[in-house]
Formats: sequence, structure tokens, C-alpha cells
Amino acid sequence: MKTCIDCIPCLGKQIVEVAGMLDGDETKRDEAVKKMMAAFAGFDLQNPPPVFAQILARIARPYLEGRDPFHDIKVRFNTLAMHILPDLRRKVAAAPDPFALAVRLCIVGNVIDSGVVTIQLEEEAVTREIMNASQEDLFGEIESFRKKFLAADRILWLADNAGEIVLDQLLMSFVDPGKITIAVRSFPILNDATMRDAEEIGLTSVYRVIDNGSDAPGTILEDCSPELLESYNQADLIISKGQGNYETLSSVPDKRIFFLLKAKCPIVARDVGCEIGRLVIKHQ
Repeated sequence: MKTCIDCIPCLGKQIVEVAGMLDGDETKRDEAVKKMMAAFAGFDLQNPPPVFAQILARIARPYLEGRDPFHDIKVRFNTLAMHILPDLRRKVAAAPDPFALAVRLCIVGNVIDSGVVTIQLEEEAVTREIMNASQEDLFGEIESFRKKFLAADRILWLADNAGEIVLDQLLMSFVDPGKITIAVRSFPILNDATMRDAEEIGLTSVYRVIDNGSDAPGTILEDCSPELLESYNQADLIISKGQGNYETLSSVPDKRIFFLLKAKCPIVARDVGCEIGRLVIKHQ
């Protein structure tokens, strides 16, 4: 998915938000902002939007001196999701169609996205939306997805955000854990899940979890590690979670990919072909 003209205000907003994270020396902050503005001016719109977020992160990283400005929000939403997970497991088990509800909960977890919504996500609003997931219509074909998901022997799960990865387990539980490889980001970027997040919620004790080798808030295959590419090439089915993965993989002609996301951005919704706010299953 290319960056369109309508994306420009959002890209500019990202500069403002990143600049706000650069505490301390004002001179160094101004220096970083100038570099980000120059990157903005020179950004190739043929690239997907997550490439710009990757560029900003690389500019800001030396000024952050090892600090992850999203660490606290990731811990907060991992904790929130872990707290409500037992109740959600009970709801899934009691549902008329447990698989369909697990799919909805897995997708609605994509609302935990500080890169699109805001840095200040509200726990109460997130919890309410997750708990109401059973009432939301799905955009896409769930039966085709059900058939391919349950039949697959090797599934590559391209994870998205912290907190969201907790809810992903509701759907993962429908197949043997040995069939699933989960890929997380190799470096902190926005509130995307890293190996540290996967370890903190116990994901690594159940599933094979790998770093994707990249610091982009998406999956740019040419930027990924040999380990990720090997898992990608061997997979029968690829689950792509969230908007960033959709934006970076939607132009890849691979029929093994199913995109699971909440369409939070009008441009992504338009590209998918649905209304903004919908829960989406899209087969590549």
C-alpha cells in the first residue's frame, strides 16, 4: 500500500508526537526535529506509511538514549489484557460459535494501537470495546478463513501490538501450539510487541516466538531477518495482524496471507473496501 496525499497530515503529526518524547536538552530536540522535517520533505510516497515511522524512530533513537517511551503503555495494556483474558476465555467457551467469537476478540484487540489512535489510550474505552466484540459484524469471509486456519500445519503469525498479543491467544488456542510461529518486532517501535513483551505475558513458554529482524511498525520483507523469511517461506498460512502489517504486505501477491485488523484509518478502510471502524478479515 503506497502512501497517499491524504496520509500527509498523519505523517506530520507523527513528527510532533515523537518530538514530544524527546525530553531533556532543547538544542538536541530541535536538532532531531530538523532531521525529521528533512526526512518528511524527502519521503518517497511510493513507500507504505510505516516506512516513515521507521525513519522517524531511527532519527529519534540516539536522542532517547536507550529509553523506550512506549514501555509503560505496553506494560499497562499487557496487564489489562491479561486481567480480562480468563473472562474472555469463558465467553469463548460458552459462545454458540466459539471460533467466530475468538476471531472477533482477536481482531478487536487491534484497537490497542498508539500509532493510529493516540498515545493516551483509555483503558475503560478499550475494555468496553473488547467486551462488546461479539456484537460487531465482520467484514470478510470467516468460513474460508476457518477452513484454512484449522487445516494449516505451519502458521506464521505476524504480531502487532502489545496487549493485542494477549488476545491473539484466544484464536491461537484452536490449533496445536507447535503449528504456530509468532513474529514480533526486533526493536521498540510505537507500542508494537517485542520479544520482551512476549516473554512478559508468557507467550514464549507456549509458542515459538521469533524476532522479525526489523524496526518498522509493519512487515517489510526485504528488511526482515533470514529466520523470519525462512518461516515465511515454509508457512502454509500467514496471519497478518493490524494496520501496519496490512499497509506493508497488502501489495505482496501471496494467497497464503489473511489480514486481521480493525480499520481505524479512513485511508486503510478505503483500501480494504469497508467502512471505518469495521473488524476485517481480508484474504490476500
